[in-house]
Amino acid sequence: MSTPPPPQRNPRLRSGTPLTMAGVFIYDVMAGAAAMGLAVHLRYQFEPINAPDGVVAVSAGVFALACAISFFFFGLHKAVWRYTSLNDVSRALQAIVLANLLFIPMLFAVNRLDGVPRTSLLIEAPILIALMLTARAAAAAWRTGELRAAFRREDRSKDPAILVGDAAALNEALRALTLRNGASPFRVKGLIELSGVHDGRAIRGFPVVGGADKVEAALKRLARDEKTTPRLVVADPRPDPVLLQSLVRAASRAKAKLSRARPPDGANGAASAFSPVEAADLLNRAPRAPSLDLARRLIAGRRVLVTGAGGTIGSELVRIAAGLKPEKLILFDSSEKNLYDIDLQMNANPAAPPWRPVLGDVRDRARLNRVFAEERPQVVLHTAALKHVPLMEANAAEAVMTNVYGVIQTIEAAREGGAELVALISTDKAVNPASFMGASKRAAELYARAAAAGMDKPRLCVVRFGNVLGSAGSVVPHFESLIEDGKPVTVTHADATRYFMTVNEACGLVLDSAALSAGDQRHDGALYVFDMGDPVPIETMARQLLRLRGRDPDAGDAIVFTGLRAGEKLHEELFYDHEALTETAVEGVLAVQGPPPDAREVLPRIEMLVAAARAGDEVAVHEALTALIPEFRPLGGPARAAAALSPRPEA
Repeated sequence: MSTPPPPQRNPRLRSGTPLTMAGVFIYDVMAGAAAMGLAVHLRYQFEPINAPDGVVAVSAGVFALACAISFFFFGLHKAVWRYTSLNDVSRALQAIVLANLLFIPMLFAVNRLDGVPRTSLLIEAPILIALMLTARAAAAAWRTGELRAAFRREDRSKDPAILVGDAAALNEALRALTLRNGASPFRVKGLIELSGVHDGRAIRGFPVVGGADKVEAALKRLARDEKTTPRLVVADPRPDPVLLQSLVRAASRAKAKLSRARPPDGANGAASAFSPVEAADLLNRAPRAPSLDLARRLIAGRRVLVTGAGGTIGSELVRIAAGLKPEKLILFDSSEKNLYDIDLQMNANPAAPPWRPVLGDVRDRARLNRVFAEERPQVVLHTAALKHVPLMEANAAEAVMTNVYGVIQTIEAAREGGAELVALISTDKAVNPASFMGASKRAAELYARAAAAGMDKPRLCVVRFGNVLGSAGSVVPHFESLIEDGKPVTVTHADATRYFMTVNEACGLVLDSAALSAGDQRHDGALYVFDMGDPVPIETMARQLLRLRGRDPDAGDAIVFTGLRAGEKLHEELFYDHEALTETAVEGVLAVQGPPPDAREVLPRIEMLVAAARAGDEVAVHEALTALIPEFRPLGGPARAAAALSPRPEA
């Protein structure tokens, strides 16, 4: 037997309907009548005479009419009780004062105030306040679990803003603003409630000015009224990406700033901060918040070496690892500037564990051996790499020396130094590579997995993912720089797509993936691939960034298409067709199944590749890469023109 559908709630009884607002209005008016009737009755308890016939009823009736006029004028019926705030309380008190002012002349017109004690007003007012506010405070307390929520006032001294979200998200965002004690970055002037059921009402004292279709109109009206640039604030800390992109367009058309609520670290989703919308917010999926449960077991109490520690990935790994209570961090980098920057960050962190900055190159085996002998790291996170595609097209031998030879030296030094685990960072450009950078990373993948089969320690794993938003030299910072300078945004191809993820998301998954291999011998030599959602069209990213900065992407000179450069593909891939993927214990991390590469075939070809790179013979490097990776099809060929060098970063 099929299960009957759940009973549907009567749409006429929803909290935003005229019927509900009428109920609120009737309650308030009846409370006014009851308060006045009771006040007159109580006042006569102190008199030696009885109240004249009908004076209680007449007083109550006239005061009810006065309340009806005043309460309607102040719109008390529009407020949603369960989202009551001090703004609503203030408005209710003002309405009660006006009702009392109206009552005297109205009653005089009816009975010349005959038999009505003037002091009954002093008794009526607190009774009415109690009847009206107790109901509202109780509703707010029932909804929020906190009675104080009904007695706070939002800061109205900052720039005007429209908040957008469903009723629950709006209520939480407004509550978070109240908790900031005057530090709110904006002044709320109205709300867009997405469900539409609260249209025309108020939440925490702020009017709901419409639904999703009224965003642009509300912003333009606010700009006109306030004579300043308005702000659109997304109240949900984890908004739907499609909704966010539509709000970007609306804010752009209205010339408004766009901000969003941010969730607190590891919390239940309530807003704790508000900041401008960034490129990371424009992904076709919600970024994953790393749990780091496995990572904590990997890092806590251990000595951890991070190569490339000053780079985008390396520095974020250092920051995350520093919070997981390692015994010591060893920061290894060949760039003096990058190493200096991450060392400064560690110095500024009062909770930082012991660390040591080490200037050195992963190609330098002697330097690596000394560091391993001195520090005895147990976990090695290898992020050092040359990654810029067009630059490596003109420096293929150098790409191999760092991305392949450097990996070999690091793994061998770790083996001799007694390390327990080496985790290697790879890239989607290693799949069916069309560039020398991608091919060098694929060669490193093959070496690491083949070498793992021949050694007990350290355990090895490879993690492969796509572009990291905001990484040095990547497309998003380049776009933002061009937009800031008022220049056209240069996009290589109208159809180009790329996979993106945030640096925090990527590094959290790297650590949890490494922990999988460290904790289970069966995962030694594993290749992990991150689930990065759908690829993002580069043109779409450019258009959204232009909108965020207040520029029209459809203007004639806003976007310029330059054509793909040497080594660039139209679309990247995260895995080969022959790679079977299975889920792991870490959400968003997939493991490639199947036997590792045959070391008897891979390792001799790796030796030939490294020999060619050490000799600086780029033609031989091309031939060795093709022999090792038959699917390698360099788009520029072995003879690359100087035009391959470009200041524009790869997309």
